[in-house]
Amino acid sequence: MRWLVVAELVAVLTLVGSLAWPSSQVRSEVAPIDVEALALGPAAETWTGIFIGGVHVGYGVSRQSSTAEGGTLFEERSSFVLGAMGQSQQVTTASTAVADAEGNLRSFHLVVDTVQRLIVRAEMRGEVLHAEIDMGGDPIVVDEPMSPPPSLLQTVNARLRGMDMRPGDQFEVPFFQPLTMTPSRMVITVEAPELLPNGTVGHWVRLDGGGTSIRRLVDERGDTLREEGAMGISTVRMTREDALAVDDVEPPDLVASSRAPLTGFIDPNRLTAPLALRLSGIEPERVPDEAGLQARSGNVVVLSVPPQSSWPLLPVVGSGDLDATLSLPVNEAEIQAKAAAIVGNAPDRAEAALRLYRFVYEGVQKAPTIGIPNGLQVLRTMRGDCNEHTALYVTLARAAGIPSRIAAGVVYSATLGQAFYYHAWPEVRLGPGEAWVAIDPTLGEFPAHATHLKLVTGDLDRQIELIGSIGRLSLEVVPLPAATPGAAE
Repeated sequence: MRWLVVAELVAVLTLVGSLAWPSSQVRSEVAPIDVEALALGPAAETWTGIFIGGVHVGYGVSRQSSTAEGGTLFEERSSFVLGAMGQSQQVTTASTAVADAEGNLRSFHLVVDTVQRLIVRAEMRGEVLHAEIDMGGDPIVVDEPMSPPPSLLQTVNARLRGMDMRPGDQFEVPFFQPLTMTPSRMVITVEAPELLPNGTVGHWVRLDGGGTSIRRLVDERGDTLREEGAMGISTVRMTREDALAVDDVEPPDLVASSRAPLTGFIDPNRLTAPLALRLSGIEPERVPDEAGLQARSGNVVVLSVPPQSSWPLLPVVGSGDLDATLSLPVNEAEIQAKAAAIVGNAPDRAEAALRLYRFVYEGVQKAPTIGIPNGLQVLRTMRGDCNEHTALYVTLARAAGIPSRIAAGVVYSATLGQAFYYHAWPEVRLGPGEAWVAIDPTLGEFPAHATHLKLVTGDLDRQIELIGSIGRLSLEVVPLPAATPGAAE
């Protein structure tokens, strides 16, 4: 079922890097598709078990019904538990979507309830998708041109019904991701057939779109029987009784699943010195090559810290990278007032950035938070993990006129067994052009140590891309290239 992607998104956004620790888990085999569940047919409620790493952590239930216009109404809800930093948090989702007879989206309503609540309501108005998003502040209105109308993960199967699927067939459909409010294209690839327990033949299809890739086993009616995604997340069609029989064990710790093993030694007394790492397990092109922060050549990347002596004394107010987004409500009155109060009469951008860093590092309580980060909510609660620290910092910095952005990737942790773990941190532009400086208000580093390996830059729509790297990446410390400043030290 489609709760898989919600779980994947929440998983990526809640990994906390070096504030967490791995934990051992009781693991069980994912239950097989139940013949009784298959016999229920498309008109009844469809139940699924939600699994992470083989542990049954929750359930989902869906129903489909026909509309008077010949389309389909999709109704879904789910409940599951995620673990991070040794703590468990409940996640509840509910959604409805209406598609026409061809599977084109007409409207949808989504609620994701964790520590915070996200509510999205949207409908097609001609060739424009009109959406209203509530993340705790004033509702955000988004009008996104979409022609032809897109599909959601809920409605994609409507396009598969009646198709003569053959391995290797591939086609694209316009796609929309409600949690990030971004349009894209979904590539649907037909993979191998599979004999189902009731004697019929199903087909595996791979769905690549919106920064995620999942495999879905569908029957001859186009109904989903199983889904498999990244980080060991899967769902399987079951009877109601079996779907509700969640394992009575702690859920797998998502931070542990983000671990990138490290070969070699990092000197704890030289964390700001340049560091060279060899990448394996992912395509090297997934690692950005950015002057001054990380320079990549082939599968080797050199991480550096721009010396503070190189920071020019620029005015506080800059240009570029100042826009408001779903998680960065820059224009909220509370945000504007707090940013102005913190920055005060700072003489230059570096001093203003330092004052904001101190406010976030010293003021925000370090606590695991499973949810979608939002700068205004963090300002009101003053608690959270690296995602919340970063969202608040970047929101305040942009409100103060300081060009800033979100970086996400992995950071080195000696306390967790000398490995790299998922982490998010801000970057600010303290120099002209593209001279960015990484800082870390979660770990207390200004500037951030050269142990931060960035994989993506941007808001939620870009951070989803981490799903393709988390859990696959391995790193090895290698000698610095001879031309690297400090290589001979």
